[in-house]
Amino acid sequence: VYVNARVGGWVEQLYADYVGKRVQQGEPLLALYSPDLVSTQEEYLLAQRLKDDTLAAGARRRLALWDIPSDQIDSLATRGSVTRTLLLRAPRSGEVTEKMVIEGQAVKAGDNLFQIADARVLWVDVAIFEQDAAAVRVGTAATITVDALPGRTFRGTVTFIYPQLDEKTRTLTARVAAENRDGALRPGMYATAALATAGRRGVSVPLEAVLPTGTKDLVFVNRGDGRFVPREVRVGLRGDSLVEIVEGLRPGDEVVASATFLLDSESNLAAAIQGLMLQMGMGLNMGGMQMPAKEGARRP
Repeated sequence: VYVNARVGGWVEQLYADYVGKRVQQGEPLLALYSPDLVSTQEEYLLAQRLKDDTLAAGARRRLALWDIPSDQIDSLATRGSVTRTLLLRAPRSGEVTEKMVIEGQAVKAGDNLFQIADARVLWVDVAIFEQDAAAVRVGTAATITVDALPGRTFRGTVTFIYPQLDEKTRTLTARVAAENRDGALRPGMYATAALATAGRRGVSVPLEAVLPTGTKDLVFVNRGDGRFVPREVRVGLRGDSLVEIVEGLRPGDEVVASATFLLDSESNLAAAIQGLMLQMGMGLNMGGMQMPAKEGARRP
């Protein structure tokens, strides 16, 4: 979260003076001197002395809009004197990841002065392949590993899925909130995520068992006598080594584990047999041509 002042002035004292400092919610980050703040406090005290409720309410409203707590405004009336500086406090606990201000600097209303982030939970952007995107949901559990920390795993949960697919990589990005209580993970590290998608019962075969022809997908099924026949199937989700068969196979069907190997083997075998027959002069179709008769042989 970015921290900025709602009133302009000068930084008189800087408490969060380095990047990486751990701050708690409500802890002062800097003391800001603002002439506008001083004049509004004086206006409020004058309205209190004159018992002008309308003027006092207006001045009090401006102080509240500058993020001055109501208890400090009440103490202003009790004390009867203005406060020279405004304490800018941390809106949340975390570490100072950016510091854009130094002591003595003049700042304007709305200028970003700090960025505070809670490093105990980090976001990991995970690239999901297009064919696997349908299996990922918000709330899906994830296990994170990083090369820089071998042997360690970190737990996380998918908190957001980006709506648009990356046109170059054909991947969908999911945001995983990873637990980092000891601060071992650092922003910018490369990570690998394993998502625990909800499983479902179905038929699956090895990837190599499916032969895509361009218009359909085929598998070779054992018909029971040792012979295999092609059967058209409809595929679903794909994994690293398996593919889901949505339609065309039943549990228990026996298929060839590598359809391309089967085709290559059959084509090679057919070519070898044809070559052997050529050498033996058998089974050749010469297109109706007649071979010349040997000497001494009679023509019919």
